[in-house]
Amino acid sequence: MPVDPEEGLVTDLMLGLMVAFGADIILLVGALWLIGITSTATFVTTTGLIVAAFAAWIGWRWWAIRTFEPTDAPERSAVDELKHRYAAGEIDEAEFERQLDRLVEIEDRAEGPDADDLATDRAE
Repeated sequence: MPVDPEEGLVTDLMLGLMVAFGADIILLVGALWLIGITSTATFVTTTGLIVAAFAAWIGWRWWAIRTFEPTDAPERSAVDELKHRYAAGEIDEAEFERQLDRLVEIEDRAEGPDADDLATDRAE
């Protein structure tokens, strides 16, 4: 089951099931215990199992949200990665400037001459 962290830890589905089934069963068994039809052990066991089931569900969601890695995370460019490394203190200012100059030089070479420059050269 995919986990959506935006939905929060306790979802509407979880609250609805707890109110519609969990609380109703606990109240029913509690009423039967009060009038003497079921034992105290039955009431405590039923209540404990229902609460434990919902606690386990919430625990699973907490774990799934903590380990969630978005698949649509945008790729960082080389310049963004360099900025991140500089901000994190992995490289100093001199190294940042040197690598930034190198990246700009590589990008300039990759772009090559502009299409307008080529058209002008051919017209002459």
